[in-house]
Amino acid sequence: MMPPDDTISCTAGSRLCLRPWRSADERERRTWPNYTDPLSHLWNLPRVPRGSEFFSFLRSPGAERWMWAIEMSDDGTLIGRISLRDIDRWRCQARLGISLAAPYVGRGLGTEAMGLFLDYFFEEAGFSTMLLDVAAFNQRAVRCYEHLGFSRVRVEWRETNNDTCAHLLDDPSCFHLRPFFKPEGRVIRVQFLEMQLQKHLWRNHMCHMERETYHVSHCW
Repeated sequence: MMPPDDTISCTAGSRLCLRPWRSADERERRTWPNYTDPLSHLWNLPRVPRGSEFFSFLRSPGAERWMWAIEMSDDGTLIGRISLRDIDRWRCQARLGISLAAPYVGRGLGTEAMGLFLDYFFEEAGFSTMLLDVAAFNQRAVRCYEHLGFSRVRVEWRETNNDTCAHLLDDPSCFHLRPFFKPEGRVIRVQFLEMQLQKHLWRNHMCHMERETYHVSHCW
């Protein structure tokens, strides 16, 4: 398992290209417009390592992080970033991070980028398990991961002390989100899902998707 040093091969007709993240990309990322979702600031609340993970975390303050840029393949526009952290070479697993610039959310590009990346992650990079954590109220992201074959393995509640969050949950238009939040005194906890995908399940999932595509193409 080596850090990324080349562009990830993309399938014919793909709208996207993945390549190693550069310092210039970070400067461009800072110019991206803000998300319109008022709860977007809760998507990436810090995760507290559990059990043996915690001691591993303490021993590795400078833990490596690998990052790739997500570009439009036609004109090279930078639209997002994929990263791996908590890289465990012994267990052959790592934790995913992915973000898209606001104008590109909701267009199926995140799912497409993940499909390209998972092939690389399992086949070329040699990992066997991908982990991720996602805010449960971010249902678009949850559906994307489940569509790709990820399963839910644990629920956890993360702390946020945010007055804006409390006011939003009092808004009738946000009532459907209340089950994902748990007030505890002055603190509001937000539900996160721990999800994982293993290599053999990814292969099985891809075979199933290919069979569905073949069936549909031959019916129409």
